[in-house]
Amino acid sequence: MGRILKAAVLSVLLAAGWPQGRGFAASTYRACSLLTTAEVEAALRGRVTGSNERDAVVSTGPYRGETISGCTWIVGSAYLSVSVVRRKPAGEPEQAAAVRTLRRALDDLRRKRWTIAPADVAGAECHVAQPPARDRRVGPVVACFMERRGFAFGLYAVRTRLAAEQVKALGDLVAGRLP
Repeated sequence: MGRILKAAVLSVLLAAGWPQGRGFAASTYRACSLLTTAEVEAALRGRVTGSNERDAVVSTGPYRGETISGCTWIVGSAYLSVSVVRRKPAGEPEQAAAVRTLRRALDDLRRKRWTIAPADVAGAECHVAQPPARDRRVGPVVACFMERRGFAFGLYAVRTRLAAEQVKALGDLVAGRLP
């Protein structure tokens, strides 16, 4: 559970602050190859109108120096993102820091009146976040974090009606395609 929380923190922070500039044709972990366009279209029930693959080098914390690869697919006003990083074993200080960071991020959303609910999905750490009624243009967001084959990764479905189980099923497809 601690490693999943660390992956969750890393994925949430990088997804929230990810630069939206130019992507790279072939990223380190080729995140856009981890799901097919057909799989994304079937899940989001629409046509993919664009995608963006990118890499970032983690500059702080226990993942410092590691490359995180991500891909975002756009379907109408909704999108699906996946972020992948090689998993590093965590010691107690790193794990405690990751838990604190995740709690701060969730508390920040709660202060903004978001409703955050854990989803009981076997094999993944999933949360469903609903924006406040006054700000429905933003969400909802379903995020699932998983570890498989030496990697930590997160999937984010934004402005969709996907259930956490559906996002986790996409994560299972990702897991099967990791190097």
